[in-house]
Amino acid sequence: MVESFKRKEFILPIVMGICLGLLYFKLPLSIFTFIFLGFIIMIATLYSIKIGICLSVFLMPYLPFTVDLLFMIFVFFAYIYKGIFRKIDPFTKETIDIPIVLFVIAIIISTITSIDPKGSLRDLVFQLVSISFVFVVINNIKSKKDLNTLLTILVITATISSLYGIYQYITGLKMTDRWVDEAGNPGIVTRVFSVFDNPNVLAEYLIMTIPISIALLWNSKKACKKIIFLFTTIILVTGLGLTYSRGGWLGFAFGIFIFILFTEKRLLFILLPLGLLVLPFLPATILNRILSIKDIADSSTSSRFGIWLTAINIIKDNWMAGIGLGSNPFRNAYRHYVRSSFVYYHAHNTYLQTAVEMGVAGLIVLFMLIFIIYKYSIKDLIKGKDRWVKIVTAGILSGLSAIFIHSFFDSIFFMPKTIITFWTLISFLLVLLRLSNSSNEII
Repeated sequence: MVESFKRKEFILPIVMGICLGLLYFKLPLSIFTFIFLGFIIMIATLYSIKIGICLSVFLMPYLPFTVDLLFMIFVFFAYIYKGIFRKIDPFTKETIDIPIVLFVIAIIISTITSIDPKGSLRDLVFQLVSISFVFVVINNIKSKKDLNTLLTILVITATISSLYGIYQYITGLKMTDRWVDEAGNPGIVTRVFSVFDNPNVLAEYLIMTIPISIALLWNSKKACKKIIFLFTTIILVTGLGLTYSRGGWLGFAFGIFIFILFTEKRLLFILLPLGLLVLPFLPATILNRILSIKDIADSSTSSRFGIWLTAINIIKDNWMAGIGLGSNPFRNAYRHYVRSSFVYYHAHNTYLQTAVEMGVAGLIVLFMLIFIIYKYSIKDLIKGKDRWVKIVTAGILSGLSAIFIHSFFDSIFFMPKTIITFWTLISFLLVLLRLSNSSNEII
């Protein structure tokens, strides 16, 4: 019976191969080649879901978000398909699952009750696909070796993205006027954005991955690995600096504080004074950009205050259930509250945006998720005996801490790629919790 089930697993790949063969005679060679590469990736994923997971993490920044989502959907259904013949365990069966389930329920209700249900459906798909990826990761990454490989792929991918951003800076790529107030920030020629279309989005991606690179550097025992991860960390930090994202810089600083707090508290007595001493010696463009945070007249700062006030007014009128998930309902509501030709798609603050979309109840669910993440990660992982797990957890929590600070200045659930990265980090913590609670030896 078992052998019969295993043979049936090959039905789908065989059918796909027959379809591909028929397409060869119908399509131009260039299109067929592209489809053939996709076919190879899909077959590799069907052979091993771990390959699909690794490819999802590696390809995510470079593919159009529609292709990203389609591939992640394929990975999910490939896992379900293989699960027909093998056992699937739901989530981690830990307390940390509860706020995730509540969050899913909240976004579904928010979509159904939205002032623009069709518009909300777009953002619902982004969230559900990303959360389904969490389900796939925690059921397939079952050892420290597998997780270490996935973390390394994430860091390498982020490093390549950062290198491309540095290349943009070197070549003097032009930026739009909306990205910086030239009057208050003289000397800034460009803000790099790599493959993310916006420097703030690149910053969000980098501040979530830099602490992981530091954690891998911290855990490496071989000199060659330490050199590699030292290089990736330098490249990632340089790329972050060239985004000129003030929210990103604040988030990064807080993330590093959290990392040191969880790993080696004594370093705080050295790094905090050192950081203050270094400030006057920073390049003028970076120093001016940091100082512009307190400048209310700065166009970016003043516009955010206006958006936040509008968001608060929307919340006052829709505090119970919100206006609906996503950017389209927010845009429609914004038009009613502000008579302006320029319309914003989100509140530039994740917490205000959540309250606007899902009401106070949705915001409570988000805070519950954040609280549970920290509580059980610290209780079961940071305070555990396994040093590797402790350092990696510190890196992941530091990345999440950084994005939670950046969330005061931007909405991290607006762009699909930041949504995917956020939930990917959550999946890493769930993997670590499952490993730490397993009776089997972690290998």
